[in-house]
Amino acid sequence: MLGRIGLLEQGGGDKVQIENTAKELRKLGIEVDIATGLKTDISSYDLVHVFQLDWTPETYLYAKKVKEANKPLILSPIHHSVKEVIKFDETYAFDLRRLSKLLFRKQHARDTFKNVYRSFFDLRKFGPTAKSILVGLKKMHRKTLNLADTVLVQTNLEAFDLKDTYGVDFNWVKVPNGVGEQFLNLGDVEDPFEEEEIQDYLFCVGRIEPRKNQLNIIEAAKLMRAEFNKEIPLVFVGTKSTKRHFEYVWRFNRALKANPWIKHISRVPYEEIPAYFHFAKVGVSASWFETTGLTSLEALFCGTNAVAAGPRAKEYLGDKAFYCRPDDVTSIKDALVKAYKASPPKIDSAMKKEYTWKNAAKKTLEVYENSLK
Repeated sequence: MLGRIGLLEQGGGDKVQIENTAKELRKLGIEVDIATGLKTDISSYDLVHVFQLDWTPETYLYAKKVKEANKPLILSPIHHSVKEVIKFDETYAFDLRRLSKLLFRKQHARDTFKNVYRSFFDLRKFGPTAKSILVGLKKMHRKTLNLADTVLVQTNLEAFDLKDTYGVDFNWVKVPNGVGEQFLNLGDVEDPFEEEEIQDYLFCVGRIEPRKNQLNIIEAAKLMRAEFNKEIPLVFVGTKSTKRHFEYVWRFNRALKANPWIKHISRVPYEEIPAYFHFAKVGVSASWFETTGLTSLEALFCGTNAVAAGPRAKEYLGDKAFYCRPDDVTSIKDALVKAYKASPPKIDSAMKKEYTWKNAAKKTLEVYENSLK
């Protein structure tokens, strides 16, 4: 499994997907290694599975290397809607995005500009980024899709968006993301805030960055507290990056100081996250764009009502969640209020069977086996 440069150090949703899929594949008897970087030796492997397409120039170079070695190539693009990304760039820009939207009209040019900036902090990205300047990032992504034997998408919408954006046809299979075993078998979990007496809180997981929309969530929570006339705590879990989001992090830190009812925790081990969801009143994800909205799924599996945004999340969650528009603070507040008042969600056995890493690994293995025939 090949991931983007910096994956192992920086983490993210793709790291969660790769590590959990690999873990379950190993239980099925498959030998799996996870690596990053163009120098990775793939000669001893039967098949290579590449992850991440958006914003990532090295993916094409991985794909080219795999096909030159005459090996099957499976691609998990983890693709976001370009239309949603453009809307986000145009209406909610901070930091470097303010400059990129002024300099460039097309989204792939903006992404290339941001990769140039990121390369100064990670020299390993210079080569792939330089290649994308010469060839064109969008053209590289199109070639990657053409090289893949099978493209694994997380939603039907992802496949349609890919075809619409890049104008190519490809063989694809839907493999839904899932939750770990710790979300399926909670058992007797301990209240992480028992000593602090934080109760009935709103809970949001994700890196502190504009896309995750924490500042609008804070404003919505203020409105909600006023409407209920009640002290409702808000808890964030997520790392901060001042290299990429210095302005946004500064605004977030300022909001923390001004509102002592907000608690921020930088890191929580993945296996401990279920307890935080379980004792929350509402799990909220008001992101401007996501591939699926996996944290909302985790909230539901922990018996907590979820607020989510976007049509892709709805493909997973259906009528089990409450939905909001990320650009509208009142919409977020209204969804929070409805979720806060609602009875705990009821998740049926079919949903629990479908959205697990075990099931994702099983479907992924079927694709591997077909590719090796």
